[in-house]
This record gives sequence, structure tokens and C-alpha cells, in this order.
Amino acid sequence: MGYKKGETLKTAFDAYTIERQRGAGGSGEVYEVRDSEGIPYAAKILDTRKASANRLKRFKNEIYFCTKNTCQNIIRVLGSGITEKGATFYVMPLYSCTLRDLISKGIAPAAVLPYFEQILSGIGAAHLQGVWHRDLKPENILFSETTGLLVVADFGIAHFEEEELLTAVETKNDDRLANFLYSAIEQKSRGRQVDSKADVYALGLILNEMFTGTVPQGTAFRKVEDAAPNYAYLDGLIDLMLRQDSSLRPSVADVKRELIARGNEFVSVQRLNSLKSEVIPDTEVDDPVIRNPIQLVAPDYQDGHLVLKLSYPPPPNWIMVFKNLRGSFSFFQGAGPGSFTFNGDIARVRLGSGVPPAQLLQHAKSYIESANRQYTELLVGEHRKRLAAEREQLRSRIAEEERRQKILSELKI
Repeated sequence: MGYKKGETLKTAFDAYTIERQRGAGGSGEVYEVRDSEGIPYAAKILDTRKASANRLKRFKNEIYFCTKNTCQNIIRVLGSGITEKGATFYVMPLYSCTLRDLISKGIAPAAVLPYFEQILSGIGAAHLQGVWHRDLKPENILFSETTGLLVVADFGIAHFEEEELLTAVETKNDDRLANFLYSAIEQKSRGRQVDSKADVYALGLILNEMFTGTVPQGTAFRKVEDAAPNYAYLDGLIDLMLRQDSSLRPSVADVKRELIARGNEFVSVQRLNSLKSEVIPDTEVDDPVIRNPIQLVAPDYQDGHLVLKLSYPPPPNWIMVFKNLRGSFSFFQGAGPGSFTFNGDIARVRLGSGVPPAQLLQHAKSYIESANRQYTELLVGEHRKRLAAEREQLRSRIAEEERRQKILSELKI
């Protein structure tokens, strides 16, 4: 495409000056650019010569997905536009290097799984949103030397929930869908079902490569045990991820659970929050009251009662916490937290003789604040206990299976 140093790319909110080309791929070129304040970024420009209707649609989907995405391990699109030559582009953060560069330099065994957890989280977040990458390789995983952050990039050939799934590595001679080296078996044959398990296959290859520096091919390939004996247990997991039958491969969540079961406490399974709008780790408590604490909207007086309109109807457990507040607090006899009644978003308490209404209202405000805080503490505590029990169950399962295998080896005839 031939964009030169000094040319300008304009988005709706800023202008970016091209510094130099950083790379080129099947769908376009990546340039280092600077915004109006001189801050460096990267810009990906779609090659107009290859901009078929399908490719343009995928590029549009990539921009939309990476703009609304909130997972820190997926590349974030900061703005987009059209160049003076009519090519679509988007702007993203500039990263120091790629996972390929890290592998080439050699990754310390102890650092592999913390890095791999970040990659799993990026791909796992995409899968939860109905998106599978289909072109996962070390070159498409970017790394920040400053923060140690890894992000999955280049969703240009990803499957998005609303589009028809394309199942071949090549749909046309000029429309290659994936790098053969990291392609799953089903991507190499026409008419085969291709889904999120193709990414799992590529993840298995990448995990092995992060330890050994080589991509598994054929039989008797170099395994994790050969490079890092302390992590030999990963070889069995990688074998599962590389199963020829995609239905027998684990999901990203299954891979994470296996790593958790092996004592990798930094790993967390992900899920969509209750609003289905954001991917969160299983360590995070997802509750509407925690997300949006109950507030006092307006006070009223009716039939001898102080009437409080709340921001929304509190759930039963919040009401229970409110009526049984812990700790010391000020109250009037007969008008403490336990005396309040609730009906939808309305709370009522009798305004006794000699009780100053304004002071009772202040007490009620403090009760609501305390109930929000203690309700959060209750849910967080229960969630941590449940999570710890689940993780202990996973570890016990692994220990029992290892014991079984040891006994079976001793029972050989």
C-alpha cells in the first residue's frame, strides 16, 4: 500500500502521523503512528487490493468486537477511520514485541504458565462472547515489556456469532484463513465443522512451544517433560488439546480447571456476568447490589410512618442483613433496623412519639450504607469459601487419579 512517514490517518477524535511500518500480513499492514500529543500507537490498515466484501466484513467485525471488548488480554481498538486512499484502518495500543520474540529469546519455565494464563483468558473471553479466533499463533499475540501484559490480536478472520462459519483453511486462492502450522486438523479439510476447539488445538501447540521452542509435529516430538521435568504433567493436557477429534478436546475453561487442579492459584475460570455484558473471572462476585449499591431516593411521611423510597427493590438476603446489622449503631427504641418493613422499593418504620424525623432519617441512611457493606462482605465470604471448596475438589480429583495410575502400574501382569 506504500504509506510513508509523515502521512496522516484521521479518526473521529484525533489525527495520527505515520512514523514507520511495523509489519505486514494477509489482510494489511501495521504502522507505528503518533497522535496529536506525540504518544505512540499502532495502526492496522486493510489492504484495499485484498478488500473483498467478505474481508471488509471481517475487518468491520474485528473493529466492533475489539472496540467494545473489556478483557485486558484482547487487543483494544481505540479509533478507526478511512485513509485518503480509501482504505479502512483502526488504531490500537503499541506493543513492544510478540510472543514469537519471547519464544525466540527463551522463556523461563516458571514464567510460561503465568504468560499462558493471559493467553487463555483472552481466547476464553472471546469464546464466551461467541467469537473464535481461527488464526492463533505467536505472531498474533502481542507483549508489553513494560507491564508484562500479553494480548491476543488480529481477529481479522475470526468467526463472529452473527456470521456464517467458513470451514476451510482456504475459501479461495486469494483468501487464506489460517496459518497451516497452527491450523487444527478440521481446518485443513473442506466441509469439516470448525468451532472454538480449533483455537484449543493452536493453544496446545503454543503451550508446548513456549516450553520447548518447537511446534509439535508428527510423533516423538520434543515434549514439556524434556525441557522442564517439573511441568511434565502438562504433556497429558497438551495431548488432549491436540486430539484429532475436536469433540474430544477440552474447552478453554477445562484447560484452566486442569491448571488450577495442579496448584496454579493464579489461574481463574471466566464467565459472563449476570447482565451478559462483560467477561469476569470466577474470583469476582457478580451481584446487582455490589455493582449498584442500594440508595435512598426520597423520604416521605404517611400514617405515622417514615416512608423511604429506595433506588430499587432490595433482594431478600439484603433485607435480612439490614434487619440484623452487626456492630454498634445509633437507633431509637422501636425504630431500629429490625423494625423496618419492606415492600418492593419502599421501606417503612413507625415514627414514635418524641422521635425527631430528621434524626431518624439520618439513622436510616446509615443503616442502608451498613447493609450494603455487610451484604457485600457476606457474599464475598461465601463466594471465597465456595471457590476454595471447588479448587480443593479439583486437586483431590487429580491426586486420586495419580494414585489410581500408580496402583495400576503395579498391577501389571
